Order: sequence, then structure tokens, then C-alpha cells
Amino acid sequence: MSDAEMKDPKDQIIEIDALDESADTEDESSDGTNTEDEDTEDDDNDLSIESKYIKEYIEILTKIAGDKYNYDNYAELLEVAHQMNDLDKIRQSAEIFAAMYPLSPEIWLRWLKIESSLATTDEQVEKVEKLFQRALNDYYSAEVALEFAALAMKTGSKVISEQIWKTLIPTYGLHTMKGRSIFEAYREDTLTKNGDSPASFNRLARIYEQELKIPLRNMEDSYIEYKLLCEKYKEVLTDLDEEKFERRYKQAKEALQRMLPHETALAALEAHCHQERADLYRKYIADCQSVLDDDEVQILYERMVTECCLDGAVWHDYVRYLHRCPPDAEDNPASPVFRQSELDLVNRALRNCTWSAELYVEKMRIVERQATPTSKMTILKIMEDVASAGLQTPEASVKVWLEYLTYLRRVTDFTSEKERDILRANFDLAWNQLGRTWGVLADPQCKILQFWGRLEYEALGEPSKGRDLWYSVMDSADNSTRVGLWIEFIELEAKRGPEALRKLYRKSISSTGLDDPETLAAAWLRFERCNGTLDQLISCQELCNATIEKYYKTISKNGPPNRATKGKRPETTATNASKDTEGSTTKRQASSMDGASSSPPGKKKMKRTNDNLAVNAGERQEEFKTPAIPPRQNNSKNHDYSKQEPIEIIDVDSESVTKGDQSRQVFVSNLSFEVTETDIREIFPDLAIESIELVNSSSGKSRGFGYMQLASADEIPKALSFDRRPLNGRPVFISNVARDKTNRPNQFKYSSSFEPNKLFIKGLPFNLGREELHRLFEPFGPIKDIRIVCYRSGKSKGLAYLEYETETSAKKAVLKMDQHVIDGFTITVAISSPPPKKNPTAMDPTSAVGDNMGASSSLGSGKKLLGKWDVKQKLSPMIPTAVLKKSTALTSSEKPKSNDDFRKLLLK
Repeated sequence: MSDAEMKDPKDQIIEIDALDESADTEDESSDGTNTEDEDTEDDDNDLSIESKYIKEYIEILTKIAGDKYNYDNYAELLEVAHQMNDLDKIRQSAEIFAAMYPLSPEIWLRWLKIESSLATTDEQVEKVEKLFQRALNDYYSAEVALEFAALAMKTGSKVISEQIWKTLIPTYGLHTMKGRSIFEAYREDTLTKNGDSPASFNRLARIYEQELKIPLRNMEDSYIEYKLLCEKYKEVLTDLDEEKFERRYKQAKEALQRMLPHETALAALEAHCHQERADLYRKYIADCQSVLDDDEVQILYERMVTECCLDGAVWHDYVRYLHRCPPDAEDNPASPVFRQSELDLVNRALRNCTWSAELYVEKMRIVERQATPTSKMTILKIMEDVASAGLQTPEASVKVWLEYLTYLRRVTDFTSEKERDILRANFDLAWNQLGRTWGVLADPQCKILQFWGRLEYEALGEPSKGRDLWYSVMDSADNSTRVGLWIEFIELEAKRGPEALRKLYRKSISSTGLDDPETLAAAWLRFERCNGTLDQLISCQELCNATIEKYYKTISKNGPPNRATKGKRPETTATNASKDTEGSTTKRQASSMDGASSSPPGKKKMKRTNDNLAVNAGERQEEFKTPAIPPRQNNSKNHDYSKQEPIEIIDVDSESVTKGDQSRQVFVSNLSFEVTETDIREIFPDLAIESIELVNSSSGKSRGFGYMQLASADEIPKALSFDRRPLNGRPVFISNVARDKTNRPNQFKYSSSFEPNKLFIKGLPFNLGREELHRLFEPFGPIKDIRIVCYRSGKSKGLAYLEYETETSAKKAVLKMDQHVIDGFTITVAISSPPPKKNPTAMDPTSAVGDNMGASSSLGSGKKLLGKWDVKQKLSPMIPTAVLKKSTALTSSEKPKSNDDFRKLLLK
């Protein structure tokens, strides 16, 4: 045997083991080398990703430094910090974010979960507890509150735990949908930390009683648990008042039944439906406020502003509610909701809606009401915040400036020349700053100049400056067409004497495109009757009559003027009023004392009227509607009434026009003079028409009305249903011909009461048709009917009634379409609620003036076109009703009085 064969088997085993170890060592050595390479590779990748995030983080910080108001940059910075998994970066980015904007509940929750999971010691828990308090100060969030409750259950410190529950229970225990979860966590934590003892069970009973007097979802389960607790530990439970408890529980249950439909509606809304959500919350509060405590109502407001945080209107509603019903901070000093003041709330609101002029106005009023020594400086700081925030519209800027100037007016000592100059300087600053910011779009109605001018006339004591300012107002945009502004200007000028007023009246009535010349004419006529000579009165009448005649001719030809073009402010800058000894004119355009206003016509909508002038194209001259004040006949230079042709007055009840069986007749009117019997038959194919008689004038021309004889009396209702069907562009009026008007059925086929599913729309373009209106309003719900209101000529009045299938659709349309601009026209949309109709017998002219004066008009009655022979009718508005009655009685029962009789009457 060889030496190898002679070896001991143990030695062979050792050698094999040695080889195996050697092989293992080599393998390990080889494996070790590969692992090191892979680790190096991973480290390089990690470094590459980390450096990428760091670079991105720095770039976003640079963006924020350049544009600190861009919300998206902050959100992006925080997202990068979370991707880096760097707690310090998360904290840093969140603090940068929170310094500029309130953090949303989702952002807070993501951060707080990290901090809460890392907090192990009481000191760390206290720091996290402060972060939770900050989060709850930003927004009312049940999700953040539940995470806060988990922290209370996690900590071993009873002091910290009690502090957390003092914050959560009074506030989040009132949340209808999540409040029960908060109470459940509270009870569990109480048992855990206090053990099974009589004191613990009594405290548990008090918690149940506190919970069950609040309307909370699934409160029946808590009620059963409470009853079981009372039954099981009735020997150790004290201070149980079953009657009081049952009464409160029943009230809470009834309130809950009223609240749950609203909660269901809110839960069904999609996240992006912010306006609909705000509307639902408003309805929720209005419906349930009577059955809820003030604290519970305030929680609904908190939920509303949290879920609609970018809607300035909901914050404004909440601020106004807190002003009316302020909470008592001493009752719940630990609650972030109930300890806040009006000022705290409006500051929260402005962190969310920096563009809301209404909130800045509310803040100024709150600070003024506090009346602290620093109030004036605080309000000045608010104006600086407004300037830095940058309001989005010129109207918002004007609103804030007007509020600030109004505040200054209230605190100014007008006996001090220095304070008067400071006030003037602020008016000048406001006007110029608005002009620099918004240009010609700033304050086109010159509200600031109107305010300033009125103060100059009164408190500031310089009427000459006030007059210059008001001339600037009237020369701006389309203000010269606004009769209301002219009358206000005239009232301010009253102290200067009758000649100054007469000059201003003449200038105002000569302005082009007045929206209501009749009102201005009536005011001037009253002034001249009180102050003027005969010649001045006659001159006033002539000029007023000419202006009103021109106004009605314009309407009859073109319809109401188009005032859709937005006014623009004057273009020059205001001077410094405090230094201008001649009075700051602040005019953007030159004003002239004598001569008509240069304001372009057609910018302001004229007063719409239901009176229509009948026009026979090519045959009949358009007639001027006589104003309420009659003209002097023989001295008029502008209009010779003696040469006018008599105006035909249509008497529907005339016995000479109706023939045949009246029980089968209907009266048709507002026909074009060219319409024939064939045309009428063609547009009413559904009617069994036996004959048609069109009434003609003495010259043989159609008078635009007539009678239709139907096959049977059963056709009458069907014919009346076709009222206002268009023919040749004009609506055909169809009415009953019953001789006694009191026996005629009510012809008004539209509702005169409140209709929640019908809209009243005004300010529409006059050429807008049904199809375009249907297309504009169809997105808000199915439309049942559309009616465009027209003149007798068939031209649109710019008004329409639009009926939806449901009330909800109508409300959506009002919210979305009110103040919407269509082809330059700003429309007004509201729920249809017609005013109550006047009693037709309340002012009956015939009863006032007798048979001979039956055709005269009275205040409130419709205007009539008068012929040249109707002298008595023309003069009747000038004569008091009592005199008319007396004169009528005299003609019938007494002999005429002599001159001596009248002399005796005057000497009484």
C-alpha cells in the first residue's frame, strides 16, 4: 500500500475539511469583492438622487425668493422635501410655507404623522402637541383632530393628555359626523389611564351625558352603551338625572334628524364643487340654526370656511356671524375656535383670500370698533397690506379706498385746518393712485370725487372746490346721462342761489342721452314755479318739452339706447387739493358751464318704458307724447302744437266696430298696417276661423286691429292661448271681447307671485334670440320655457323670463350668470318675484273728474296721446283734484259765480 493509502481516515477528514475551508474562504473572498462593488454602485446612485433633490430644492427656493406669492412653489418645495426623506428639510419647507400661507389639513396631517411617530419622550410629545395646536388654528379638520386624539392616547403623561382633550372635546365633539369618534377615544383613554374604579365609572357616565346632548351620527349606539353602563354600575354611579338626560337626548335626536339630509347632500358633492358646497352650507345653517346652540352653528361655519377656504364670501358670512353672536372665550379657553375674536378670524380669512376687498373693509371696521390708541396706525397698516396684496379689480380697490376715506372723515376734526388738509391729501392720493394702477378703468363713476365734492360743499367748507369736483364727475364717462347725479349736484348747489341752480338745470337738461329726462324736467319746473318769473317758467317748459319729445322719438326709432359700453374715468391726473388755493378741479376732461355736455350718447341705458308710440311708416307722422306738465301753446319756438294732426285714440269698446255673435269673437290688435286676412289665417292654422274683420280708418287704411269670428265658443280659450304669437316681427295681441270689462276673464296668463324655478333676466342685448338664451342657460339644468319680453313693435325690451324644471337649476344659474357680460351687455339675473299688482280701482280718473274728464290721466295711470282739441285734458294735471270735483259739481247743480262771488271767496 502506498503512503497515501496508509493515511489515517481522520487525517483524510481533516484534509477535506481544510480544503472545504479553503474553498469557502476563496468563495467568501470572491463574494466580498462583488458586494463591495455593488454597495459602491448603490451609494453612487443614492448620492446622485440626493444631489438631484438638493439641486431641485435650491432652485425652488430661488423661485420663491423671486415670487413669494406663488402658492405652487411652496407646495412643490414641500413635496421635494418629503421625497428626500429628510426631516429637517420637511420642517424647514413647512415653516417657509406656513409663514406665507395657512397649511391645508392634508399637508399638516402628513407632517404631523411623521412627528408623532418619532415622539417618544414627554418633551418631544409636548413639541408635537404645539404643532397640532397650530394646525387646528389654521383650519377646522376632524382628521387632524383624530390624529391628535391618538397622540393623547399614546402619551403616558396625564397632564398632556388632559390638555389635548380640553382642546378637542368642546370643539370637535360637536362635529355631527366625526364627533362620536372623538368621544369614543376620550372614554377609552379615560379608562386606560384611571383604571376600573367608581371614580372612573362616574367620569365615564359624565362623558356619555355630555356626548348624548349633542346631535351626532350613530348617537343611538352611545345611548345603548350608556344605559348598559348605568345598569351594570348603578350602585356606584351618582348624580344621575334621568329626566333631564332624556329630555336633552330627545332634543338632540330631533335636531339630528333635521341635519342628516344636509350632511348627506354635502357628502354626495364632488370635491371641486366649491360654490355648490358653500350654497349647501348656507342652506344647512339657515334650516337648522333654530334647533342648534350658537357653538354648534359656529362649528358649521368653521366647516364651511375650511371646505371653501378660497371663497371670500363664506369668510365674510362667518365674520358677520361672529360679530352678531360672539362666543365667550372664558367658557372654552383651550378651544382654538371659541377663543378667537373677530380680528383673529378676519386675519385667518385674509391669509386665505388676500384679494377680498370685503374682508379688508370688515377688518377696518373691526379695528375702528375696538377704539384703541393704536387703531389709526393699525388701519393705516391695513391699507399698506392692501397695496402689497394687489387687488384684482378696480372696483375692489375703489371699495377699499372709499372705506378708508370714510373712516378718515369720521375721525377728522374739521375745526382744524391741518386735519382738513390731511383729509384732502388722502382723497387726492386715492384718486391718483387708482389712476396710476388702473388707468381709465379706475372708478369710472367717480365715486371718490363725488364723496370728496360733497364734503367740500359741507364739512370742509369750500363749495367752489366742491363745484369743480362735481363738474369733473359729470364730465367723466357717461355720468352726464345720469339724472340722479345731476339732481344730487343741483341740491348741493342750492346754497348758491336760484341763478346758479337755473344755470345748472339748463346745462343738465341739455345733456345728450339722459336716462330719465322727465324726472329732471319735473324738478326744474317745480323750481321755476317756486322761484322763477313767468318768462323763466315758459323758457323752462319749452326746453323741457323739446328734450322729452326728442327722447321719445329716439326710443320709437331705435329702442332704448345701448349703454353697454363701460364708462371710463377722465384721463388727466388730479392736482394736490391741499395746496391748490383755487380749488382742485381734478378733472380728466375739461368742463364747461354753458353748453351741453360732451358725453357721448348711447353709453347709459335709458329708463325702459312700457309706453309705445304707434308708427305708420310713410303715412303717419310720429307724435310727441305730452308730458305731465303742459306746454304754453302760442309761444313755443321749438314746436307748434296747433299744426299737429289729431291723434286717433283706439276705443276697444266702441259699439261701431263689433258685429256678429260676440260669444264666438276675439279681439286681435298690435297688427302691422300691411297685414291682411290671409296673413292672419296662415299663422293660426289650428283655429277654426269663420271670418276676420280688420277695422280701417276713414282713408281706408288698416288701423292695426280687428275681430276674428270663430266656428264655436269652444275655440275661444284655444285662441287666447295663442296670444302674442309673432306676425311680421310683431306680437299679435288676442283678447276677449266681452262688453263689460268686469266680466272678462283674466287675460294675464303669467304668474304674478314668487316662482323659485323661474328667472327674471334684464339687461340683455336687444338682438338676442331664444336659441342663444337657451344655449347660455342650458348648462345649469333642463329648461321648461323661455319668454322674451317685447315692445308692441316686436323689438326686444332686453328682458326675459326663463323657467327651469327645478329650483336648484334656477339657483345655479343666478349664481353663475348674474352680472355676466354678453356682447358688451352686463345682465342681471334674479329669481322671478313680480311686485304686487296695483288695485285698478284705487285711482280711477273717471270718479275723480266726472264724465267729462273721463279720459284724463292721473298719477300712476298710463299715459295717453292727446289731440289738439283736448285742452281740458291737457290742463287737468295742473288742477288739484278737489277743485276739479268742485267745478264738476258746480256745472251740474249751481249757477256760475260772478266776479263779486269770487272776490268774497278770496277775502275769506
